[in-house]
Amino acid sequence: LSLRVKNLDDAVTQVQNLVTHYRGRVTNSNAERSGLPYINIAILVPRSSFDGLLTDIKQIESSVTNENIHSTDVTEEFIDIDARLKVMKKTEDRFIALMADTRNVEEIIQVEKELLRIRGDIDSLEGRMDYLSKTTQNSVINLHMTQEAAITGNSWNPKDSLDNSIRFFISFLKN
Repeated sequence: LSLRVKNLDDAVTQVQNLVTHYRGRVTNSNAERSGLPYINIAILVPRSSFDGLLTDIKQIESSVTNENIHSTDVTEEFIDIDARLKVMKKTEDRFIALMADTRNVEEIIQVEKELLRIRGDIDSLEGRMDYLSKTTQNSVINLHMTQEAAITGNSWNPKDSLDNSIRFFISFLKN
């Protein structure tokens, strides 16, 4: 979301209050105070609060210059990981049962080696499922705010405006 605001400092304060109100948190920010002031803020908010926070941010004394909303569906990945995890746990159970039938040290070492590999795969899959569960509970808002520039006849320079625009655009893309 990109906004043009009348006073950047006031707008930042309002955004911080809204983020706190909606139980979100700022995960990253960077600002430039020289030239045409701007700030980029990355906000992590519970997904149930996303629409409310987005609406309230747009109500700040500003004009919306760009808005882009997208989501990523991880349902297929979650189902795939769940299926692979079930297979891996059954395989682990079979190797544990096989351990009881081992006859010598060489067989024990071989079975333990496989158990260790399978346990590593299981831990990795469980970690990925946990990550997907946690990330789907939150939404991210990347907010870019610039302060309106007063254009006066003598101080406005088209070259400076173009330079600033390119610099702000690159900064926005980085964030």
